[in-house]
Amino acid sequence: MIGVVAFDLGQVLSSPPDLYSTPAALLDVEPDDYEALYWNDRVAYDAGGSRIEYYTPMLTALGVKPTGELMTQLACLDGEMWADLRPAARELLATVAGWGLRRVVVSNAPLALRRSVELSDWLPLVERVFISAELKLTKPDPRFYQFVTAAVGVAPHEIAFIDDRPRNVAAGTEFGWQSHLWVDDADSLAWLHQACGRG
Repeated sequence: MIGVVAFDLGQVLSSPPDLYSTPAALLDVEPDDYEALYWNDRVAYDAGGSRIEYYTPMLTALGVKPTGELMTQLACLDGEMWADLRPAARELLATVAGWGLRRVVVSNAPLALRRSVELSDWLPLVERVFISAELKLTKPDPRFYQFVTAAVGVAPHEIAFIDDRPRNVAAGTEFGWQSHLWVDDADSLAWLHQACGRG
């Protein structure tokens, strides 16, 4: 019996359309150039690395002076964009809440996300938000799933998990979570109906 539904955040509950264009406009660079550098060293950043270590090489490659003020501005902007849930995602959370199931978010994300999450209007829709940088662990590390499972206090098979990255889904399944690869809202809702015994 499923007791907890764990949702990934980025590209599952949130899909910021301006993820590259807005920061690029701030820096006065081309969005494609910003995008080409965005994921460099992102794993280390999401594992708790500093914004200085993440943004300095990026800004230098873009020909922009990496000041502390600018890096803080970019980090906060990044967190705000990722914390902006799609309307359909809010409906999905509300639907699961209506079933009486607990909801958590499990995100590979930097420390800057926490402030944006705490200021969001959707926070009451979930019980807890697990941010990889705070845990110093990122999916698909088995220890990430172990920590979340212990924190929510249920058996692994009582957790339904939705993520957009196949390796994260595979790791969840291997740990014992009932895991599903994100396709879209309708597909995920149909899977949750089945996994959670909702007909």
